[in-house]
Amino acid sequence: MSTTKDIKIGIKIGKKIIDTKKDKALNDALECFVEVKREIDYLNEKLKASKEVISTKSKDILKNMDETTVTLITGDINVKVSFGWDINISDEATLTELLGDRFDDLVTTKVSYTPTAKLKEMSLVDNGLKKCLTIKEKAPTVAISK
Repeated sequence: MSTTKDIKIGIKIGKKIIDTKKDKALNDALECFVEVKREIDYLNEKLKASKEVISTKSKDILKNMDETTVTLITGDINVKVSFGWDINISDEATLTELLGDRFDDLVTTKVSYTPTAKLKEMSLVDNGLKKCLTIKEKAPTVAISK
């Protein structure tokens, strides 16, 4: 942190410095902000790398299972990883034809078409249904659990 003598803060509005100000508290806060922001950015990069490893390994663990959530435990650390998908209907006519009388049971009809949980589940296994839907994998959530 700066000494009281050399604390001078430039005040820029637009492209022009309009004033300078001596304010130790503000100067300290600015320096602290920049230091903490840099630390957060560095830690976020480390966190992102760890989450990628955890997510990849978790996806591999769940590869041949019907589950979408796994909790990893090491010592007193519990980390829960949950996967999911966004599934939307992209071809209403073909889906209606494929589902027949079940269409109204498996699709909530509004201005747009939203698949039910059952249709989402079915669409992940039935390639015929996939032609009628837009399926986008959600980003995994990684959180500390008790």
